[in-house]
Order: sequence, then structure tokens, then C-alpha cells
Amino acid sequence: MTSKNILKKSEDAAHAPMDLGALEHNVGYYMRKSVLAAQSSFLRETGVKLMTGQYSVMEIIANNPGRTQSAIAWAAGLDRSSLVPILNQFEKNGFIRKEPVQNDKRAYAVSLTAEGEKELAELRVKVEEMEQVFIKGMGARNHKQLISLLGKFLETLKD
Repeated sequence: MTSKNILKKSEDAAHAPMDLGALEHNVGYYMRKSVLAAQSSFLRETGVKLMTGQYSVMEIIANNPGRTQSAIAWAAGLDRSSLVPILNQFEKNGFIRKEPVQNDKRAYAVSLTAEGEKELAELRVKVEEMEQVFIKGMGARNHKQLISLLGKFLETLKD
């Protein structure tokens, strides 16, 4: 067997179906794989340096201008320490402005700049194109049901 044939055979084996055992019926397993696939698709389709979580933060800021970093972190499902580097990068890129909150010297109100609004508008087009791919692949009814089920899943985990 040539080295080329050995390599081909090992590649085939690496991608052959595997026994998943208990993972076969594990929501977390499929959730994680789905999130990773969605992130990969997002990066490939948008061609930007933002991750899906960063897009979410930008969308939350756009829809809630002047809210504090803590409120944004909560809405995005992040702890504040995870949000700070994202906001620092947004600020460096000129996407947001942070202004001190009058009654709390430690808190900052965050809003998008004109540059941030422009960036978000471009991202929204790409994200909508991706959603249309999901809808085409799943069907509109299943897409809507998946969003509903994921919302219920989140609520279940909060209890």
C-alpha cells in the first residue's frame, strides 16, 4: 500500500460514523455541536472578525442605547468580565461610546456610534441571509419551533 493510499484510508476512518453511546440522546452534545457549526458558518458568511456572541452584544446595544454594561452582560448571557474585552474592542474600533452614569461612578452607559450603526447594518444583512438558509433547510415552521424550543430550554436551565 502506498503512503498516499494509507493517508486516504486514515482520512476515511477519521470521518467514518462513530458510536456516540450516551451522547446519542444528549441535548448538550447536539447543542454544543450546533453552536460550533453556527459560529463557523457565521464567520464564513459574514467575513468579519466578530463572533456570534459579539454580534449579539452589538444588537443588544443598538436596541437598548444608554444601558449599563451590567445590563448588557445580563441580556447577552455573559458575565461582566467576559463583556468588558468585547466592549473595549468595540470602543477601539469606534463602534461604541461609553459615558459615565450620573448616580454610579463605576457604571458606564453604552451606545453605538454612527460607525457602529453602519457596521451593524452590514452585519444584519449577512445574518438575515444566514437565517434564510436555515429557514430553507429546516422549513419556516421548524425554524420558528426551534427558536421557541431553545427559549424554553433556556428558561428550564434558569430554574
